[in-house]
Amino acid sequence: MIERDYIMRILQDFFNAIAKMMRLNLDDPDTSRVQERFNDMYKQFFRRSAEHFYEMEKEIILDSLEQEGRNERDTQARVQMLSELLYQDGLIKKNIPEKCMILEKSLYLFEYLDRSSRTFSWERNRKINDIKKILTEFEY
Repeated sequence: MIERDYIMRILQDFFNAIAKMMRLNLDDPDTSRVQERFNDMYKQFFRRSAEHFYEMEKEIILDSLEQEGRNERDTQARVQMLSELLYQDGLIKKNIPEKCMILEKSLYLFEYLDRSSRTFSWERNRKINDIKKILTEFEY
């Protein structure tokens, strides 16, 4: 019970930070500040730089999250957090190949959650469809 509460608290803190970042992004068209904060979030929640995840293959990212997770719930929480962080990070990128590469990794993690989660998520499915649309639009 304590572990579940701890995971829920981390998830809530994470999604509050993401929401704050997106409000900042709406107020400031210069994405450099937002990118700096995203970089801080990678380090804070995953103890690795954004570049670490940019350089890793999507399958290796998932494998490492599974190995680092203490149990299935912890792994799914970490995958959920990273998929969302990559998604939001990819959306602000101006460089199209970089944007598509990051969104593809996010899509892979969202699809993993969709297959392995016991709960249906409209929001997750919307993001999956949004990413597919963006990738198709840029012919990636």
